[in-house]
Amino acid sequence: MDQGALKRGEAIYQRVCANCHGTLERQGSLPTSLRFAEGKFKNGSDPLAMYQTLTRGFGMMTAQTWMVPSQKYDVIHYVRETYLKGRNASQYTTIDSGYLAQLPKGDTRGPAPSLIEPWSAMDYGATLTHTYQVPGKSHNFAYKGIAMRLDPGSGGVARGKHWMVFDEDTLRVAAAWSAPEQPAAANRNQSDNFINWQGIQFNGAHGIHPSLVGRVDVANGTGPGWANPADGQWADTARVQGRDQRRYGPLPAHWARYKGLYHYGHQAVVAYTVGDTQILESPRLLNDSNANEPPLFGRLLQVGPRTKDLVLQVAEHPADGVSMSTVKGGVVMAVPEQHSGEKSESGPVRFDGASHIEIANGDAFDLTSKPFTIISRFKTTRGGTLFAQTIPGPVWTHDSQALFVRGGKLVFDIGWVGAISSKAVVDDGQWHTVAVVADSKDGKIRLYIDGKADAAGVLKAKGNLTGSVARIGLGSPNFPAPVSNFVGEISEVRFFQRALDVQYLNMDSMVSTDQHLTGLWVMTGAKGESVNDLSSNKNHAKVVRGPAAGTTGSAGPLQAGVFPAAAGVTWTADAGRLRLKIPAGNETLRFCIWMRSFPEATKMAAISPPAIGLIETDLDLSRLTQGGPPRWPQKLETMVARGADTGPFAVDVLTAPDTNPWLAQTRFTGLDFMADGRIVVCSWDGDVWMVEPLGEKLRWQRIASGLFQPLGLKIVSGKVHVTCRDQLVVLHDLNGDGETDFYQCLNTDHQVTEHFHEFAMGLQTDAEGNFYYAKSARHALAAVVPHHGTLLKVSKDGARTDIVANGFRAANGVCLNPDGSFVVTDQEGHWNPKNRINWVKPPDAASQGKPRFYGNMFGYHAVTDPADSAMVPPLCWITNEFDRSPAELLWVNSKKWGALDGSLLNLSYGYGKVFVVPHEKTVSGLMQGGMVELPIPAFPTGVMRGRFKPDDGQLYLCGMFAWAGNATRPGGFYRLRATGLPTHLPMRLHAVKGGMTMTFSEPIDPQSVFADKVRVKVWGLSRTANYGSKHLNEHPLAVKGATLSADRKTITLNIEGMQPTWCMEIGYSFRGEDGKPVTGTVHNTVHALAE
Repeated sequence: MDQGALKRGEAIYQRVCANCHGTLERQGSLPTSLRFAEGKFKNGSDPLAMYQTLTRGFGMMTAQTWMVPSQKYDVIHYVRETYLKGRNASQYTTIDSGYLAQLPKGDTRGPAPSLIEPWSAMDYGATLTHTYQVPGKSHNFAYKGIAMRLDPGSGGVARGKHWMVFDEDTLRVAAAWSAPEQPAAANRNQSDNFINWQGIQFNGAHGIHPSLVGRVDVANGTGPGWANPADGQWADTARVQGRDQRRYGPLPAHWARYKGLYHYGHQAVVAYTVGDTQILESPRLLNDSNANEPPLFGRLLQVGPRTKDLVLQVAEHPADGVSMSTVKGGVVMAVPEQHSGEKSESGPVRFDGASHIEIANGDAFDLTSKPFTIISRFKTTRGGTLFAQTIPGPVWTHDSQALFVRGGKLVFDIGWVGAISSKAVVDDGQWHTVAVVADSKDGKIRLYIDGKADAAGVLKAKGNLTGSVARIGLGSPNFPAPVSNFVGEISEVRFFQRALDVQYLNMDSMVSTDQHLTGLWVMTGAKGESVNDLSSNKNHAKVVRGPAAGTTGSAGPLQAGVFPAAAGVTWTADAGRLRLKIPAGNETLRFCIWMRSFPEATKMAAISPPAIGLIETDLDLSRLTQGGPPRWPQKLETMVARGADTGPFAVDVLTAPDTNPWLAQTRFTGLDFMADGRIVVCSWDGDVWMVEPLGEKLRWQRIASGLFQPLGLKIVSGKVHVTCRDQLVVLHDLNGDGETDFYQCLNTDHQVTEHFHEFAMGLQTDAEGNFYYAKSARHALAAVVPHHGTLLKVSKDGARTDIVANGFRAANGVCLNPDGSFVVTDQEGHWNPKNRINWVKPPDAASQGKPRFYGNMFGYHAVTDPADSAMVPPLCWITNEFDRSPAELLWVNSKKWGALDGSLLNLSYGYGKVFVVPHEKTVSGLMQGGMVELPIPAFPTGVMRGRFKPDDGQLYLCGMFAWAGNATRPGGFYRLRATGLPTHLPMRLHAVKGGMTMTFSEPIDPQSVFADKVRVKVWGLSRTANYGSKHLNEHPLAVKGATLSADRKTITLNIEGMQPTWCMEIGYSFRGEDGKPVTGTVHNTVHALAE
């Protein structure tokens, strides 16, 4: 135990232990937790006793199963040296030879330490809703997946060993899976056994999404979980068809509809309808998760009265040629034991997600300075790398190149240069011959699928790789994500050092004697651990085998049954899909479907009925829908750090409970007020908190968890409504303990894909009770579903969703105007040369009842004209230096704010600032105006949402940092108070021929108003498919005169060369009537000049 151990122990203690136990300076969040420097240990304070407490738990202290032995030693060392030695001497045990002699002998130091990452350490509760990819035979995404932990224990869903994920759109169990049998790899958390934590919400990665980690025991590919009750059909044609030809969004309400989620302790109950039938469903693990047998998964179902037969999708077997057999106690789906199976075209080389082949001399293939063609024949349902040239090592490098399948598309990528993706999908489980053809002269890349041109673009590596390897079946361990190792079959790969003509891009038309054939690897020709190059170049490959990935589902027997056995249901099978028919009837049925999968080599004779540890009362799910025991009984207190009142505004820090027993992140994204003055805030990581003001203190209660990226919150009729990526949810406390027992789905029309960028932002309501939120478009990619890049309206009853406007890129929130129009921000990017503030009108007669278009050609709409005249221009373009990422706007509705009452404010995620937005309507009806910063220090986090509190008339703000921005504190909660002192802000801009008038909030000293106190410059922008725009033709305009009005508030500027312009900056330096400096900078847009 040295200084290194002390530092490592301190890091663990501060990140985890201090949340409950506190530090020398402050008390922990749990008053009952021992304060080490002053209390007495209940389970022994010597190192061995402390080690056993960490390992086994004691009292309220749960076992810290994520810690490896070395981490336990480190934190014990830190606690002893920092809190006991010299402070709590009675609890400090001296370590001498006698003490060491009595310790049990060890034989290993254990595995390498695990990482403590905030996203995987957090206790999300028993469920976590997100988009999950399920590895396996079929295309399988749970786009609105409720991941539910099944085994008991502390730490929430991420700390489990067995899970089930239920998809809200299709009402199916997408997968039941288990943690890997082998220990977690070095530098991984135990919670990394749950999902791979890839994605912007978790590890911050863009362009990818979470995938299940472990062994998929049971799965159902994307599609309906129940047959259409009207006709018994399964065709998934009623949902929204995306432009990628896949289906998204919920099934029609007349077919099936998700109604919500109940929580009772660690148990979850899903409520939904199929036709008119009310159904409750709850997952279970029916055997000991540590038993030496396959995990037994259960689906408890309570099915209400039915006018028609209903058919439920239970499982999809991953093997071909399976059949269903009736056995004692149930059925078994398996490949008949005499079945020889289809002959594999990949021969002995098994691309199982863990193995690949590697050619040592990767430099033999010139992908930079010479033309080339790569051709591969394969079939897959999951994807992965077909051919790659890269530097050996764990990471993808600059100028590495790869051909792979990701998200169903064929992709060619050059590291840190770019990628080209196909339009067609190739992960349909069918054989495909694909090619990438490259011309080194102009960098033109063409992709072909089954002999047909599919996509093209220009990519050119910046330099040649030296010392490279070539790989088939793997890129690098970290790229492409989420699947680098190929899963499926590859029959052969060919590399030509020339650009082949299209007629030669199929296996039948090519000859192996082509002089430009540099490599030819046929998998059926593999011998032992090598695959010979059948060209004349002898670029032979070796097989590199990893441990079985175990994530694609067992191809062994799948056993299922119903408890109790006399439930009146019958089993059917269709093309490997196991289904259960439930007869029509007036009674409510209560039963459990149990299921488990066996290893591939398991013989039918070895399968026997399992013991089902259920009793009749377990099947009554209605008892779990009345409210359960508290899940977060601790209420936490923090302080209000009151700011100085010396300026026009004071900033009070409403301290968040960053230290809490659940390691919950406090990245706040929405707030509103209860009628009694309590505050409700939500966080991006799925929590909702109730905050009770207590003078200079705040009392926090966690009331909800596991939601899907909440980014807006509104109190309606005393109920908390939250905008999530998957739904508009209403929180219900059914038993009065303050916690949410039922997460009611008011609307689930949300069209969710796996793309990281399509956030659901903000939540407002109009006078009729309709709801509004904004849905972001995909980043740098064309839209797939109609909701991409839109402002959306949800009816008061949640029955329908309408598109109000389209053509947005990333609208961070919604502001509802008194006249029924809206203000919506948008972010710089493709087709957005800079950030913009949009004044949005709903569809009306002038727009022929159609949504108006606001500029992003990558959004979902019918606009094909890229001209600027085809879009509604913004109220204001905002350059990066002024605000790099605007958030939500709101109207000031407080007399406490004096002259600013009734003005429009904009919040800045990018810089953590607040701006006032003076604006005007032109003769043509367009809105134009600008922004000027409030005189307050920048907040340390990106402020995104704000509301005025009715009882004190002040502005409450919350925000976070999660994507690009300068205000990088993870989260924050603040009160911005107007003190009554002069603000000296321009409240109105009026563009006129020959100049501009600026009206200030307070009178200006006439002796300070001169033309040389003002500087003006203008510039243009270019709106293209490129990301952003430089300032074009930036130049100053001369200010020839400045005059002050009689009321001393309005200054008229005589500006030479004044013309409409997209971008203008006005800097001013006056003096107020009170003698205080009046300085600032306005950024504004001028569409038209008044007389």
